[in-house]
Amino acid sequence: MLEYLYAFIAGGTPLIEGRLAIVGAAAAGLNLWYAMPLALLGNLIIIPITFKLFRLTHFSEFSHKFFGKKVQKKLDYYRKEFERWEELALLIFTAIPVPVSGAYTAILASQIMGLKRRKSMFIIGLGVVFANILALLLSLGLIKLL
Repeated sequence: MLEYLYAFIAGGTPLIEGRLAIVGAAAAGLNLWYAMPLALLGNLIIIPITFKLFRLTHFSEFSHKFFGKKVQKKLDYYRKEFERWEELALLIFTAIPVPVSGAYTAILASQIMGLKRRKSMFIIGLGVVFANILALLLSLGLIKLL
């Protein structure tokens, strides 16, 4: 039972998140039909918490001071394209299960780019669900990578 708690905790841990928690659960021989929802839940819970922490710490102001001029220049240059594709780009970025493309990084990107919080939380959550399902299918061997 404790191993399943590890899947939940790992699901909300930066750099591990749900996808690696699922792979870890598969490597540990856990029943993935129990471990996957726990890892997913751990991964989804951190989204509103992280947004709230960013708001409480005035992260947007800090990031604008730190990254502001460079990011603002790029955003101004690509503004029309970005506004057209922002939701889809954020979804794809979060959904592809590769290192450093999870919920935490997507939250950071949405904060730096000034995206709407509620819409970003939904899109990031949807991307997390897709990424965790993909990790489950990979772990079950239903999808083979080269």
